[in-house]
Amino acid sequence: MNLKFISIVVVISFTWFNGWFNNTHLKTNKYKDLAVSIDQVSGEIFYKNQCGFCHTKEELIAPDMNKIKAKYLEKYKTKDAFVKAITTFVKNPNKANAIYKDGIDNFTDMPKMPFKDEQIKAVAEYIFSANTL
Repeated sequence: MNLKFISIVVVISFTWFNGWFNNTHLKTNKYKDLAVSIDQVSGEIFYKNQCGFCHTKEELIAPDMNKIKAKYLEKYKTKDAFVKAITTFVKNPNKANAIYKDGIDNFTDMPKMPFKDEQIKAVAEYIFSANTL
């Protein structure tokens, strides 16, 4: 099978499961404590469990986050500006507001993720301060 096709299927399946789990099961009383703990997860752990799945150095599904970070740092020097730019893109990922142009040609569009603003911000802060991802 085509590797790009398999990558798309994996991303769509992962995104669907993630949205289904967050939107359905975490709202029930049975999972109430779990929902609170997920919201409080650090940016590093959240990145490794949610973002790092696709944004690896192998670049099988999505561009390496270290390369994306480098492009953002060229344009956004301060932590606040960097976090705001990453957050804006993740909330509405599309080619028009992409900074890392090499990723546009080599990968499919990033799907819109069902993450909360606080989670996206925590991840962006982690990406800014991490030496390598």
